[in-house]
Amino acid sequence: MRVKNYEEWLQAVNTEHRKLSEISYYLNEKGVERMRAFETLGNLADFCATPQELLAWIDGKEGLDKDDVANLESSHIMLAISALRRIAKAREKGVNP
Repeated sequence: MRVKNYEEWLQAVNTEHRKLSEISYYLNEKGVERMRAFETLGNLADFCATPQELLAWIDGKEGLDKDDVANLESSHIMLAISALRRIAKAREKGVNP
């Protein structure tokens, strides 16, 4: 996932979810898992103003049900979470990656 800031990251996550939603009828089990994982990630991001807030929620899993936790632990979104960590780290250093 090549994004430069949190806003681009959020747009990429929502675009991936939308793309999968549009073809959800044709998705196999793994595709549905991917769609749900991106949906969870996007939904949580809607409540967070910064990547640090979102990472704290993802890492702490506070107030999340077991399905949300499973979605956040999915291998389907590991690259997206890695990109989010990179953006948060750069933001802490005052650099825009």
